[in-house]
Amino acid sequence: MKKEVEDKRVVILGCLLLFCVQFIGNMVTVALPTISSDLSLNVEMVNAINLAFLVTSVSLMLPLGKFVSKQGIGRYLKYSIVLMIVGLLLSAFSTDINSLLISRIIQGIATAVINGAMYVIVTIQLPSDKLGYAMGIMGSCGYVGLCLSNTVSGLVVYYLSWRAVFLILIPIYVITLLILIKLGKEWYTDDINEIDKLGSIIYTIFMGLFLYGIVKLDNANFFVLILSFVFLFIFLKVEKNKKHPVYNLKLLKNFKYVLGNYSAFVMYFMTFIASYILNFFLQNALGYDARLTGLFLLATPLAVVFVSSFAGKLSDKRDERIISSIALTFILVNVVLLFFMDCVPVYVLLIACVLQGIGHGLFSSPNNRFVLTLVDQKDLSDASTILSTSKDVGKSMSLSLFSITCGFVLGASNSLESNIPLFITSSKIMLIIVIFLGISSIILLLLNKIKNPYVA
Repeated sequence: MKKEVEDKRVVILGCLLLFCVQFIGNMVTVALPTISSDLSLNVEMVNAINLAFLVTSVSLMLPLGKFVSKQGIGRYLKYSIVLMIVGLLLSAFSTDINSLLISRIIQGIATAVINGAMYVIVTIQLPSDKLGYAMGIMGSCGYVGLCLSNTVSGLVVYYLSWRAVFLILIPIYVITLLILIKLGKEWYTDDINEIDKLGSIIYTIFMGLFLYGIVKLDNANFFVLILSFVFLFIFLKVEKNKKHPVYNLKLLKNFKYVLGNYSAFVMYFMTFIASYILNFFLQNALGYDARLTGLFLLATPLAVVFVSSFAGKLSDKRDERIISSIALTFILVNVVLLFFMDCVPVYVLLIACVLQGIGHGLFSSPNNRFVLTLVDQKDLSDASTILSTSKDVGKSMSLSLFSITCGFVLGASNSLESNIPLFITSSKIMLIIVIFLGISSIILLLLNKIKNPYVA
């Protein structure tokens, strides 16, 4: 096969997989009220459907990324796609919450590999003069997946069922598997360092215990949370003496790098839970069906696509910290408007969606550039993976804290449908936490004047 044909197929493969990664990360949200009603789930169980996916993918992303890049990316990408198809089929035919959660964990494992593998394949496969263009196309496909997820899922739930939502991506995954088989080649990184197996295992246990532990504040989960910190202490001690650690702790000595990751954590914390709360408010409080809710929420990703087209160029001319601060301010205004969701007209909530999209679109490219230009070339892979982890931890922690809030206010045995006023109260408490986090990130970005230690 000619190199040019291989390159094109790899780019097509990347576009399809990144479309699916963005789509699957958001597609279930609109379907949750229907799933809750069909399976008679309480608040804790509903939140667990997304948490099972997020906790698994976040916990495994870093160690699996390092393992796959050394053992053969193409081979394990095929395994992951097959695993994803199995997970989606299991979700579609789940008859209870336990089988649904198991299927979501399977999807999380597959996503942990797919999420990082595609960027590595494209980077290895393409010449440097075509890499930027290919990454731009792939990024656009990811945004398209983000745009279509809520709307398509809403239409599918309305006209078919929530089970069909899990089936719509299977044909695309089958196509990507066929492309990989047709390519018939393997990709490896140039890293000759040994895999830090012990560090990877300890890191995975720590992340899993920590994210699971903060879902619910009871005696059992408090013990799990304490145990996670024990593993964190062990992990730090082990990694400190490793020549090639799974997590490059030296990067944390750069305050600007830590700040950029914290800002990414806060941004995804804010946007994920804001959309999550608004989705339930529209369907349970205002009585919108899944179709109309999906169309309503489409305003956010459309604004993301529109703004992101020039946000990257803007970061070439202006300080990324200023742009990121402005972006977080847009999102903060969105959260404040959402705080008054039971008092304002519906069009104000639509404006809030647009503001969130503007903020998200302005934030992503400048902050990615801000973080990744703070490290040496040899640390770029680690820095990129850690940044992705920070974003997903933001999503996971926001949903975990919201689950805790709902547990205190609603009680684990109560459903959302029969307790709308208490759900609104839980949401407002959560949004206050979000507001303080957003303000803290904006202040830190604006006040930080520390010189970049990697720039002369």
